[in-house]
Amino acid sequence: MIETTIKSIFIASLILVSAIPYSSERKVIVPANAPKPVGPYSPGIFVGDYLYVSGQGVRDSSGAMPEGAAAQTRQCLENIKAIVEAAGLTMEHVVHMQLYLEKIGWLPEVDRVYAEYFPKNPPARVVIGTAKMPTDTTVEMTVVAVRDLKMKKPLALKSLKTLGHASAAVEANGRVYLSAVYGKTQAEADANLKKALGEAKLNQIIFRNDYGSAPSAKLPMNELPSGASAAISVIASRKSVKRAGDCAADGATIYCSAQTGAGEKTVQEQVKSVMKKLQAGLAAHGAQLSHVVATNVYLDDIREFRPMNETYATFFSSAPPTRTTVQPFAVADRSKGDPALVKISLVAVKE
Repeated sequence: MIETTIKSIFIASLILVSAIPYSSERKVIVPANAPKPVGPYSPGIFVGDYLYVSGQGVRDSSGAMPEGAAAQTRQCLENIKAIVEAAGLTMEHVVHMQLYLEKIGWLPEVDRVYAEYFPKNPPARVVIGTAKMPTDTTVEMTVVAVRDLKMKKPLALKSLKTLGHASAAVEANGRVYLSAVYGKTQAEADANLKKALGEAKLNQIIFRNDYGSAPSAKLPMNELPSGASAAISVIASRKSVKRAGDCAADGATIYCSAQTGAGEKTVQEQVKSVMKKLQAGLAAHGAQLSHVVATNVYLDDIREFRPMNETYATFFSSAPPTRTTVQPFAVADRSKGDPALVKISLVAVKE
């Protein structure tokens, strides 16, 4: 558990919002009677046209975990729904979903419950299998929602075979979220992505994550669905994209790819190293950490959740960004050099 002092600093900085009028101002979303954050992050951040939601697990507001895949999936979705509705939106406003499963074999059962929450125009979706997640959760989801349904446009792409209940891609105000593209090999996944981008007439990629089932992958994952060994998650834009270093800007929104702290000895030192790299990437676009609305933290060992949190917290004074944390793969052998103990990617919005 995270120390009470850390919780109080960040939970006290959050405000309850039930309905948000249009504004480019950043708003923190904290639903009533929902699970409390277990680290220095906000449940939701609403800025401009988009709502960003922290990764939600399967525990309810009392900390209890229901039994079975269906019940746990439902609780996870209810946690997501509470944040989305506290922002004045509905689940239909969701345009992108990242679904993390500790047991990839649960996917069919998870999908049956999932479909109840997205009966029409489901979001684009990325499905990956992780080794562990915080609080022993078995299912974790994080979403992006759009302010106005008129902005949401599902795209049917024949070249992109969706996995389960998902749209091939969803366009929102010129930004296009693609469902994950899978392949038996990295080359096959790359070829599948090229076909999908060509069919959608997209050539401006603003964010890309490459997952793999091997330790050598850019983002190694415990397991990928349908026997795939490679998966690619992409966000593209129909607008001009500005690139600088490991970050790309789609207008006022800046995406920075996952940075690693490999080379430093401890997880605390690596968090500091990663955050400095991300700060430099943001600075190249005229932004700073106070503009960050969402981060993804890939932690080598979930048992180091507390020291990671304590160091991460020092980089955000109040109203911290949303966050999703997973242990994606088996713990690295630390007797062989200094492996990456943490990787962090982010999204920032200059208001």
